Amino acid sequence: MQKSETNVWEIKRQIEDNNCKWYVLSVVSGQEELVIENLKERIKKQELEDTVEDYMSPMVNESSLKKWEKIIKQKKLYPGYVFIKSKMNDKIWYVIRNTPWVRLIVGAETRPIPLTEDEYIKIIEQIQKSQERSELKIPFKDGDVVLLKTGDFKWMKGSVRNIDAEKWTAVVNIEMLGRLTPVVIDLDKVELMS
Repeated sequence: MQKSETNVWEIKRQIEDNNCKWYVLSVVSGQEELVIENLKERIKKQELEDTVEDYMSPMVNESSLKKWEKIIKQKKLYPGYVFIKSKMNDKIWYVIRNTPWVRLIVGAETRPIPLTEDEYIKIIEQIQKSQERSELKIPFKDGDVVLLKTGDFKWMKGSVRNIDAEKWTAVVNIEMLGRLTPVVIDLDKVELMS
């Protein structure tokens, strides 16, 4: 390889993006918050605070029923991933890659690839949707008669047999061909009969 080709290769390998974009870091699951703390500390020590705008490890409230009592706890929406909004250059890339519990920056091996605007919007929408679902109130219990509002069994009546608050689904027994048939349906697709 000639000297001029080597210089061109080295220039291509350098990373320089002065626009802040969201990058996805694959991290050891359960260590997301610790990774964020370590990143903040390391970035401060390297005097790169103006390079990083934000960090995110999305949490949502998860509702569950225990003895018909609604219990809400926090759950990671993307376990094993941390999002960082940052400019990207060789120095920040090095700091991120060498932070404990960071496995890799999602993208190509030689260059981190930021999320597109559409991908970021979808993630934010998913966070909001998860938050909304966790705030749903369950207006019925086992044994209640409900009306199915969607799907192949739309407008059929059935009896609630089981509710899975974590998955936000219910098993509803409907009568088909003279038999009770269990159907699994999302809680928001069922309406309590009055």
